[in-house]
Amino acid sequence: MDHLKCWLSDLFNVIESDERSQNYIELLKKCGGNCAKRNLLPYVNGLKEELDGKSDMSNIAEIISRHTGAECIPAANGFILTYNRGKGCDCALVNGEYVASPVFCNCTLGFHETVWSTMFERPVTVELLETFLRGGNCCSQKITFL
Repeated sequence: MDHLKCWLSDLFNVIESDERSQNYIELLKKCGGNCAKRNLLPYVNGLKEELDGKSDMSNIAEIISRHTGAECIPAANGFILTYNRGKGCDCALVNGEYVASPVFCNCTLGFHETVWSTMFERPVTVELLETFLRGGNCCSQKITFL
């Protein structure tokens, strides 16, 4: 597995230094979206059903917290989702020490855009507020409805 770690490290070093890095970031977001479709969305029908038709952000935040175990706080036009405080990243590639580059956190943008746009059946944007690979002690994103 050392070869895989080295290969991935080389990949992220190139992404960090390449002038076309925005193209690579979009690719990471697409990979994150596909990960969500494959590994999470098939298992969260109950959350989607409970969110259906809800518009009160306090109620939405409570439902999301209950289903995910994450802290969910209403915010302007959306919510802030914070999870794993002090526990480490959920991603198997990070936990398995295959990826250590903060650039990889762009994958979670696509993951959460896919999850929350699917849950609410409308587009969202995701802003990373804090991540483990960027030196934080949690993973936190602001989800904004478009």
